[in-house]
Amino acid sequence: MADGFMNYGDYVVYRSQYRGVTPLAGIRDAIGNDSVSYAQGCERWSNDESGFDEAVAAANSADVAVVVVGTWSRDQRELWEGLNATTGEHVDVNDLSLVGAMRPLLQTIIATDKPTVVVFQSGKPLTEPWLSNTTASLVQQFYPSQEGGHALSDILFGDFSPSGKLSVSFPHSVGDLPINYDYYNSGRAVDPGFVGADNHLYFGHQYVLGTPEPWFPFGYGLSYTNFTYSDFSLSRTNVSAHDSLTASVMLTNSGLRADAEVVQLYVKDLLASVDGPNMLLKGFEKVFLEPGQTVEVSIPLDVGDCGVWQGRPGKMRWVVEPGEFVVMVGSGSGDLRVNATFSVG
Repeated sequence: MADGFMNYGDYVVYRSQYRGVTPLAGIRDAIGNDSVSYAQGCERWSNDESGFDEAVAAANSADVAVVVVGTWSRDQRELWEGLNATTGEHVDVNDLSLVGAMRPLLQTIIATDKPTVVVFQSGKPLTEPWLSNTTASLVQQFYPSQEGGHALSDILFGDFSPSGKLSVSFPHSVGDLPINYDYYNSGRAVDPGFVGADNHLYFGHQYVLGTPEPWFPFGYGLSYTNFTYSDFSLSRTNVSAHDSLTASVMLTNSGLRADAEVVQLYVKDLLASVDGPNMLLKGFEKVFLEPGQTVEVSIPLDVGDCGVWQGRPGKMRWVVEPGEFVVMVGSGSGDLRVNATFSVG
């Protein structure tokens, strides 16, 4: 998937996917043709592994292997003609794993012991959690734009530090679906069981020998620097349903690279008359910081957005109930660094 095809998704101009900067073209533009060894490895829609030897040779001749895999779509005319695609309108799948020879190709390249960067181009989450422990890096590119190859090479070679965050959670397995950050709490704790020291399997009752936690949670995303959160406060801690308040936090770029951070604000209702989500994203702010720089980030919150629907069908009302609400701020739904509580009277 590194060359010969632009993965734009469906609902694009006819044959536009054959125009643009591919990952291979972007990398070659960055470091020159003579520094790049390329092999296709496999076709997107095939189990054929006959190209693996050439791919292994290319990896062995390089300092780093970059492998582009994922899902793909086509423009609407090609989709309706029934040409192969794994994502797009009227393309439903029962598995989120890589298809065909893609996973065996990855395993073969990783087995060369060359540092391997895996690039996912896809219109949906993929379930290949084993990659977390076997690859040097994993880049989720979704559907890249016309300049997608240049954007990828800028990140791979450190000319630009990534700052994107996932807009969807990635499950470990298709059996974990649905896997939303704003899940509803269960009446009992999860009991998956465990593997004993003697390798005996102790089976639980939910997510048996697995986990309900996502592979990568909503809002997740790394960069080439680190950010520190401190001195969190709310402008008001006692409010009415019609008030607003501001959450403020000191954000420090504690790394060596200039970069942007997406500060995310979530709210949790501690006690409601109806069951509600575990937490909800209520605001975010993207801030660019130089190395060592500290700024105050403020995110407004309308208390009226923290309500629940009450009543019978046809007569329901949006109500902000009295009680306590926890405001949590951090780098993602699974990485909340600071919190504070406000009360609605």
